[in-house]
Amino acid sequence: MERKIAATKRDGRGKNVARRSRVAGKVPANLIGSGKAEALELDAKDFDRLIQSGLRQSSEIQLDVEGEGTIKVLAKEIQRHPVSGEVLHVDLYRINPSQKLRVNVPVETKGFARGVKAGGALEHYIRQLRVRTPPGSLKEKIEVDITNLQVGGQIHLKDLDIPGDWDIMMKGNPIICKIAQSRMTVMADKEPGEAEAAAES
Repeated sequence: MERKIAATKRDGRGKNVARRSRVAGKVPANLIGSGKAEALELDAKDFDRLIQSGLRQSSEIQLDVEGEGTIKVLAKEIQRHPVSGEVLHVDLYRINPSQKLRVNVPVETKGFARGVKAGGALEHYIRQLRVRTPPGSLKEKIEVDITNLQVGGQIHLKDLDIPGDWDIMMKGNPIICKIAQSRMTVMADKEPGEAEAAAES
């Protein structure tokens, strides 16, 4: 999915300038990269639409910057008001095609596991991967199909479809998710007398 947004130059810095931007329906932003930081403004409604589209830290954005043209960026940090949830500020990171990116890539499951149908419970252990990746290999998310996963089945890091030029910034082969036994499946595995005793306890 292609994501686009326009940005205009912001005059000045500081809390008062940022506050005036928000009152005017803008989101203050910093464009970071190439050894400098530029003060910009984004239209608040346009940025909210980006968020509603499923924007992640790993989502590539086509940023049309006033006077510069279109560049590729990532939304590295989004600051929100703790009560209202209003977006207060955004840090945008300019993508350098010759440098690897450090990003958090979400891991999402798809399908309805056989083990869940049998009464098991899906447990998530790792919901995102911290990686270093060339810009050309960036993925917005990693999906893993759990349709055939039975009770007791596990998905490990090595089971994921990960590009070969990614550097995974974690050790070993940790569990990503598994189908755990629920009380229902434990009782189903017991002999009738044991199940009755467990139900009464």
